[in-house]
Amino acid sequence: MECTWRDCESDGTNPQLDNKKREWANLCQEHHDEIENSIAADPFEPKRLMRAWIKAQGGAKEASKRIF
Repeated sequence: MECTWRDCESDGTNPQLDNKKREWANLCQEHHDEIENSIAADPFEPKRLMRAWIKAQGGAKEASKRIF
C-alpha cells in the first residue's frame, strides 16, 4: 500500500489509528517520523502538527471527507 501523505509514492508501513482503532492514514517511515516529531516538538507547534495531520490524510480535500 502506498503512503497516504499527499504526493508521496513510498510504501506505507506505519498505520495511524484513531482512538477506536480505525486506520486514518498509512505512512512511510519518513512521514511517520514527521508526525511523531511534530507531536514531540518543544516548544509545541500546533500549526506544524495540523499541517502534518492534513498531509498525512492525503491533503485537505481528503481530510475533509473524513469529517463530513
